[in-house]
Amino acid sequence: MALVESFSGIRGIYGRDLTEDTARRYAYCLCSFLKERLKREPKIVIGHDTRESSPKLKDSVIDVFPFVVDAGIATTPALELAVRDYKLDGGIIITASHNPKEYNGFKFLDSDGAVLRPKDISEVIKRFNEIKNLTEEDFLNKCLHKESAIKPHKVEKKHNDLIERYNKYLLKIIGKQAINLIKHRNLKIILDPNGGAAVTLKQIFEKIGVKVVEINNKAGEFKRKIEPNAESLSYLKEEIKKNNADFAAGFDCDGDRVELILPDGSLVSGHYLVAMVADDILSGIDSKNRIVVTNDAASGVLKEVCERYKAKIEEVEVGEINVVDSMLSHNSPIGGEGSASGVIIPPSRCRDGALTLLFILKIMAKKAKPLQQIVDGYPKYYNIREAVKFNPKELAKTREKIKNHYLGKGFIIKETGGITGGLKVIVSKKSFVWFRASKTEADMFRIIADSDSEREAEKLLKEGVNLVK
Repeated sequence: MALVESFSGIRGIYGRDLTEDTARRYAYCLCSFLKERLKREPKIVIGHDTRESSPKLKDSVIDVFPFVVDAGIATTPALELAVRDYKLDGGIIITASHNPKEYNGFKFLDSDGAVLRPKDISEVIKRFNEIKNLTEEDFLNKCLHKESAIKPHKVEKKHNDLIERYNKYLLKIIGKQAINLIKHRNLKIILDPNGGAAVTLKQIFEKIGVKVVEINNKAGEFKRKIEPNAESLSYLKEEIKKNNADFAAGFDCDGDRVELILPDGSLVSGHYLVAMVADDILSGIDSKNRIVVTNDAASGVLKEVCERYKAKIEEVEVGEINVVDSMLSHNSPIGGEGSASGVIIPPSRCRDGALTLLFILKIMAKKAKPLQQIVDGYPKYYNIREAVKFNPKELAKTREKIKNHYLGKGFIIKETGGITGGLKVIVSKKSFVWFRASKTEADMFRIIADSDSEREAEKLLKEGVNLVK
């Protein structure tokens, strides 16, 4: 398997596709890109998740930049805040997010803390591919050290300061009224960072009076699969029961994604997380004609919430930065990607697992109800998915086959993002099936079916899977 390069970031298996040399060359490409844009040497933040390879890759990246804020282990949302708070020009997050532990990778940050825009990340990737086959000697002499001898480095370590700033940032967004409500509800949660960057988060929940039972909290020790989903988090049902907790929260390795497990062992769909937070935010503002941004795989439950408040939905191509930029252009009060358990709440420029969890606690405190009852109060939609292996070389052919099949049935097809974007087949007012080639796993095709009828969702998914196979 080769290095996966997309606007979601760079990922590969450490020691095979991704090495210290890869890190140094990618850092050089980002540095030269930023330097040309700024007309001066860039200042950036570097932080990482808890994989064993992350500190080694970080050292290689620091070699390249003249000024670095070293934040150490920190979640992606905290590192994005660092760019804004320290007034930096960008950043590099060393993480492979939800990928297995043998992987690692990079997320490159823009000056507002968001990931680099697609056009800019494409340019950085292009520059890397122009130099990736140079010998190490040629790379050092013709690129890295071409202009001068090794640059003087200034490295400021800011881990503790950033964690403190991030905690204050979260509390400010949630607000004093909500904090007081939470403090009086005597809530108890299981927090499972699985040894990832979310090991830095416990304190924030304790500060607002939530009883926290933290498990799997040794940095770098992964007790379960890194991707949090219904299967990998199934053991949390016993932890909830044993500790008489309200629910459990499981994070991915860089802490931008959280999944919630209820006392009956079921997982709260990310679509319902976005819907619940949208409901809470829209109920507190003049929401008529306000725009909620989501990707084109969003479940119908969010649409129904928005209709209740006379708000509108803007659907964009899957990809956090697509949602973020559309939110910025529409001054959106809330956005996200339910298909990736991503709630985006301004002024954040990314999904934020800790902030999402705080909002859920706030909603529980306001309604004085268990989370299960709150979820059950929303319209029922069945959102199911499957990933199918396919030959990436046949992407155009596969997409054409899908389009011809559904157009032949008279269905409307919405496309986002060109050949690598989504195909959304509108089957009825409350049912759709969606297709897209993965941008983080090169040989996988993702299919999602959504309907207010479980039977219809299953039928649509089966039909879609058979088409791709």
